[in-house]
Amino acid sequence: MPFPTLKFGPYRFAPSPWPTLAFAIVFPILLSLGYWQMGRAAAKQELVEQRAASELTAPLALAGTTSLAEDDRYRPAIVTGRYVDDQQWLLDNRVYRGQAGYHVFTPFVIDGERAPALLVNRGWIAVGESREYLPRLPVPEGDVTLRGRLDSPASVGLVVGEVPLQSVEDRVLVQALDIQALAAARQMSLLRYALVIDDGQPGGLQYDWSPIPQMGPEKHLGYAVQWFGLAVALLIIFIGVNTRRNGRGGGKHVNA
Repeated sequence: MPFPTLKFGPYRFAPSPWPTLAFAIVFPILLSLGYWQMGRAAAKQELVEQRAASELTAPLALAGTTSLAEDDRYRPAIVTGRYVDDQQWLLDNRVYRGQAGYHVFTPFVIDGERAPALLVNRGWIAVGESREYLPRLPVPEGDVTLRGRLDSPASVGLVVGEVPLQSVEDRVLVQALDIQALAAARQMSLLRYALVIDDGQPGGLQYDWSPIPQMGPEKHLGYAVQWFGLAVALLIIFIGVNTRRNGRGGGKHVNA
């Protein structure tokens, strides 16, 4: 079945089947990628504004009865209690100044409670000479007061295999760390966010936290412009290739 022909003065637009099919597939993909990057930019902008607002918020005193809301993320907090070094989780694939390492998460019992109610992100530590041996991570004994920021563990794009949250080893290496899944697996009642302790706090390692996302909204907007630019270029090429001057032999292609 021939495709319809549209006439515009001395020109006619007569698309062929296969180029039209390719255009119909690729053009919406390019547009959707552009809109996706715009959505990512809006989400990153909201993230930046939320982090900036947290700078003006008074520290939250964490207690056993504290209930955190979603907008408490990045909020400064203070807590008194003790570390529990029976089990610690090392989040893999954390790079600091070009060196591979881990983020170390240790359970923390809030003052007045009996069971861990908080995960503390103590910072970054290097892998060491071999991945076969995990570094030893002693913690201060007795009650300590910690200051820091509430945040979720860093995420990775792809997790291979099952995360060993059920393990009872004293040091567990994980590719991803979901606090609620960990709480269910280990039968602990944990707050929804971890406390990323400030530099110089008791039990702290190398401080490795920034209030600014690694990729800001402006980069996502740049990617969106690129995708939309490719979509426009494809549209121009599609029209140019399939538009001809009226004449006996079909004439010449329109100069793009």
